[in-house]
Amino acid sequence: MDVNNLKKNKQYFILDYMTLKNNDNIPRPEYPRPHFKRKDNWLNLNGEWEFSFDDENVGLKQKWYKKEQKEKFNRKIIVPFCFQSKLSGIGDLSFHDIIWYRKEFELPSQFDDNRILLHFGAVDYYCMVFLNGERVGEHEGGYIGFTLDITDIIEKNNILVVRVEDPSSDIEIPRGKQFWFEKPTSIFYPRVSGIWQTVWLECVSLKNYLKWVKITPNIDDSHIILECDVAGKGNPNLRLSAKVFFNDEDIAQENINLSFLGDLKAKRDRKILRPKGTQIRIQNPSPFKFKMKIPKDKLHLWDTVTPNLYDLILTIYDSRLNEIYDEVQCYFGMRKISLSDRPIGTNKRVLLNNKPIYQKLFLVQGYWPDGLYTAPSDEAIKRDIQYIKEFGFNGLRTHQKVFDPRFLYWCDKMGVLVWGEIGNAFQFTPKAQLRIINQFAAEIERDYNHPSIIVWTILNEGWGIQGAHRNPERRNYTVSLYYLMKSLDPTRLVVDNDGWFHTKTDLCTIHLYGRYELLANSFEEEKKFDLRSAFPTYLEPYFYEDEPIIYSEIGGFGLESEESEESWGYGGVGKSSDELLEKVINLLKMFDARKEWIHGFCYTELYDQFQEVNGLLTMDRKPKISPSRLKQEIENLFY
Repeated sequence: MDVNNLKKNKQYFILDYMTLKNNDNIPRPEYPRPHFKRKDNWLNLNGEWEFSFDDENVGLKQKWYKKEQKEKFNRKIIVPFCFQSKLSGIGDLSFHDIIWYRKEFELPSQFDDNRILLHFGAVDYYCMVFLNGERVGEHEGGYIGFTLDITDIIEKNNILVVRVEDPSSDIEIPRGKQFWFEKPTSIFYPRVSGIWQTVWLECVSLKNYLKWVKITPNIDDSHIILECDVAGKGNPNLRLSAKVFFNDEDIAQENINLSFLGDLKAKRDRKILRPKGTQIRIQNPSPFKFKMKIPKDKLHLWDTVTPNLYDLILTIYDSRLNEIYDEVQCYFGMRKISLSDRPIGTNKRVLLNNKPIYQKLFLVQGYWPDGLYTAPSDEAIKRDIQYIKEFGFNGLRTHQKVFDPRFLYWCDKMGVLVWGEIGNAFQFTPKAQLRIINQFAAEIERDYNHPSIIVWTILNEGWGIQGAHRNPERRNYTVSLYYLMKSLDPTRLVVDNDGWFHTKTDLCTIHLYGRYELLANSFEEEKKFDLRSAFPTYLEPYFYEDEPIIYSEIGGFGLESEESEESWGYGGVGKSSDELLEKVINLLKMFDARKEWIHGFCYTELYDQFQEVNGLLTMDRKPKISPSRLKQEIENLFY
């Protein structure tokens, strides 16, 4: 049956956008999840909400989530901006560990007789969600969003209340650069509490809908593996259609019979993959995997020069009733990230699509002057990534923060390599360990399909495992994190601890600011790792095994005019834009001279962050040097 000739069931899909009141005036109006997109069935809840601080922690006892407690909300806030930011309309940097949000909204009639999902892009740190006086869910973790099924609670007119707890000085929380004192200082910045990504409603079929899809490309065999999870019960006529397009050209199609859903005894479709070597076959209803071949003559690789992306449309439909229950638009890139099997010249190299690539990265910390964690617009995100290309770089290291999916989308679209990272905790306790493990696993699950991400960086400079060179428990924890992340995502490289304290790692990463006279002049000298650091590069009994060496923090030059009592930079200052440019070029030439064994760098940083004036852009994104002049120089360096 041709899926194109099926009818979309009006009950599930058609939404009149005229019902979305003030949609043109709300902040961040774009669809927040571009790699898993449904058309015409969502309602953006950003904009003005009622808000209140609960410094005495009385809100639960007084039942602020009840309809009659409206007067408890004595402020207004603009979602999705945290209360510490100027764009929220509040801009209060003082400690308020418990906060409440309240939003009244009307459900569009097109949502009737559907399953209603409530999505939060990210809420920092722990939240409870109430709808119409009923508690509908809770979530812990400040970086990754969550979804609640509110079908049984939602009404025509609704009151949504969110209570958020974000302990300001708790260093067992994976907080990254959010400082646990009121005033930002040194390398730490303001806290981000509460909602900081889009909140939205989505309606899906009551019968069947796609919960998620995982796409694994294989360029060597020219195919993708799709892993899907479909909600609902199957029937003999239920199908999943998967269609791949490139520039609107139909490339591949598969149809899967979903009769097995919800039935442990049902036989799976013959196209569904089973693990090799399985002695006992357990008929799991969901999820399931299947392969789609990409014709060799239609294989277009994703890289930093030609970031080719394929479109994927997944449709769940009933072949007998001629109805579509769900349709999701996804995209993917055919790319492979790997290490050479053996040293090429001196040591191993990072391979993109089986070819060596030199990584020219910026450190990006993801704060905006007025929005803090939250970009003021999608265009602002795009502009940041354009600057990376304009300076002649090919990637970035996201630093101590999980970034908005829209940010990763633009990296995918523009061909920018990404090292994914999470904010670290600063204590070594079972609670802190579990939080890192759970939230990093959720990050990998959410961001798995982005071709731009090539590396997962777990820890930074021993944060949370201080003293690991004297403490075997902390060393063992680091090793376990490496293997856990490799089990969750074997397709990417993993850095166990960026900067030093390496155990098992795919890359040997080193941090160096100033003192560039200490750089080794040969590979044999480099392998001694003698940079006069207080910390060992590798923790015993682990040692260097010819991993690619990347200096993942260098630079940090500033301009003399920026210096004040509070501002500072890592690498000294230039007196003018030309002198700053010269300092940057001379530093990169030092790494070019060592490209036989140093296979990349990460320059600190793309833009200034508050008191930290290390950027090649100011914090409001004004260039300190000419991007085109630096790009012209870089094009003659490296490989």
